[in-house]
Amino acid sequence: MPEGPEVWILSKAINLYFIEEYKKTGLIKTNSYGKHLIVNDIKEDWSFGLSGTVAIISNNLVKLKTGWLNGHEVSFRDNKDYAFQLSRRRVLGVNWMNSSEESLHQEIDKWNKSKQKLASLILDQSRISGIGVAWGSEILHRAGLRPEINACDQSLEKLADIIIEIREEIQEIYEKELDNNKNSLEEFINDWFTNLYAIREMHIYKKGSKLEVLGRSWWV
Repeated sequence: MPEGPEVWILSKAINLYFIEEYKKTGLIKTNSYGKHLIVNDIKEDWSFGLSGTVAIISNNLVKLKTGWLNGHEVSFRDNKDYAFQLSRRRVLGVNWMNSSEESLHQEIDKWNKSKQKLASLILDQSRISGIGVAWGSEILHRAGLRPEINACDQSLEKLADIIIEIREEIQEIYEKELDNNKNSLEEFINDWFTNLYAIREMHIYKKGSKLEVLGRSWWV
């Protein structure tokens, strides 16, 4: 399923596609918050679930197959900034792809005495929004940490820096990919769900040893 980086690059592609609309209205078409795409002109949050996609059809942005199962759509409407409301209620925590380094360090510092498995903490979207098993496996592998071991039994000193480091690497790679497709943005957006797996630069995910932790498949 798409995680924070994939939704982040999708939002950038959509905004670039609708750049002329932005010049006329001053309204950015979308924002990304964790795994969520916030569509601003209809004030709606698009939750992609396992197989959700989007498409440009007749110059309009349309969502397809959203939700956890095909045909099961999950959407939310609010007259206010939806991402802000989610964050305020702690439904979504620190936005991995856009939040400050300070806020990420502050969140990780809270985990030092936690008796929860690290897998549980790093996947908790109310703590850091946008990290799933794929990028979580990459982050923990580089930090030399284990998902099945309690946070308090490991040294998390480098974890926040690794999260930031990987974020910056992803942004550079994905922005280059978008630049290479700037003349075919509609195709890039419509093929996004397939493209996101081709673009990913993975070193351990689906390449290392598979480990089941709390009902999820990790790679270590």
